[in-house]
Amino acid sequence: MALRILLVSGIRPWDPFGGAMRTKVIAGALAGLGTVDLLVLPLDGKHEEPPADSVFDRVLTVPQEFSPLDQDRSPARRVTEFLRGTLAAQIGKTRGAVLEKAPGWLAGTRYDLVWYMREHVWLMTRGLVSAPTVIDVDDLRDVLLARWLSIGKADRGMELTPVRRLDMHRVIARWRRIHRRAAQGADVLIYSGQGDLRRSGFPNSLVVPNTYTPPAGDRVDGGAQTAEERGPGRPTILFQGVLSYAPNADAAAWLVKGIAPLVREEFPDLRVLLAGQSSPRIDALGRSPGVEVTGIVPSMTPYLRQADLVVAPLRVAGGTRIKILEAFAHRVPVVSTTVGAEGLEVRAGEHCGIADTTEAIADECVRLLSDRAAARATADRAHELYDSSYRPEKAAEQVARAVDTALSGGRRRRAARIPRGPQNEWTAARRKPIMGR
Repeated sequence: MALRILLVSGIRPWDPFGGAMRTKVIAGALAGLGTVDLLVLPLDGKHEEPPADSVFDRVLTVPQEFSPLDQDRSPARRVTEFLRGTLAAQIGKTRGAVLEKAPGWLAGTRYDLVWYMREHVWLMTRGLVSAPTVIDVDDLRDVLLARWLSIGKADRGMELTPVRRLDMHRVIARWRRIHRRAAQGADVLIYSGQGDLRRSGFPNSLVVPNTYTPPAGDRVDGGAQTAEERGPGRPTILFQGVLSYAPNADAAAWLVKGIAPLVREEFPDLRVLLAGQSSPRIDALGRSPGVEVTGIVPSMTPYLRQADLVVAPLRVAGGTRIKILEAFAHRVPVVSTTVGAEGLEVRAGEHCGIADTTEAIADECVRLLSDRAAARATADRAHELYDSSYRPEKAAEQVARAVDTALSGGRRRRAARIPRGPQNEWTAARRKPIMGR
């Protein structure tokens, strides 16, 4: 029997960036199980019609209130955020908008399942529909914040003042309470990688891996061009993605200012290519010698074909990196930090180079740029891993498993309570209301 499913997301699945790619893959997998409606809460406030090839039967857009993208914050908003906390204020205000607009749209429709993309989206919309529930946590926000603190920065790479440090610890504690509340409220929790699954420790959890879908008509089985196929030219390192996103901006700055100068000691004509949505900070990096900034591009494939290496020098990240899977699919060798490759079932030296200091990352880059045979063998093994584990159909298998588990009352068939033992990283957080009500 075909199911009727409601997908609730804070991101439009047809937008061109990583979180949207995951949402699109999951939406496609759910559409294989039945009819899917979409309730989308975009941060940018835009009402966009889905593309012609959309899998959705119906779409309702309710823009998020108190969006962090808003340039102007009224005095009333500042007071509310101060009194309630920024996260709580955003969730509370958006929930009010959803309760005003969504019930009429939902009236008369019986859903067999609700799939929420991210915990805060569930908090904004919970209780609208009575049905088995899946919450796609994807990655852990508190882990991301803790990693900013570990490198001496505040959220989004800002200067870490004493006030910001205190606030970040408060927000980390709040996210840990949210994790627990979501585990109690969902039939199934979903993570994008085994690392976050182990950190959570919740029994009602599964992994739906991030995957990479090549653009329509794009052949990846043949791989990127080899150095011989490209002919003579400058060795090229590529870092791609939404570069305006703070963790990516931090990684790009480290690559340009720290890693690349060491690589240039062996390869003086090194070219560093920063491809993807830019920002003034990234544009400034483009004024460094040997660095090119593309801005938004219609397809990343031409830039992957120019690259000798994809480097992912991320110090702050959560979940898994689609940019690495993209390189694997195109047979471009990868050098990453441990954090950058976290969540992917890779082995250092076999599927990619992994290093965590400026000098060690530069050494890995020099090794793979110098030894073309080793670079090609690494890229071929990485492509095999992509082909076996990270194509969209692999995610679809896990989505179907999650739906089956939720529909069969998976949470109720397990222990009635989330365990409080030491195996659960979040058990130190006290049980209390999230929003202070």
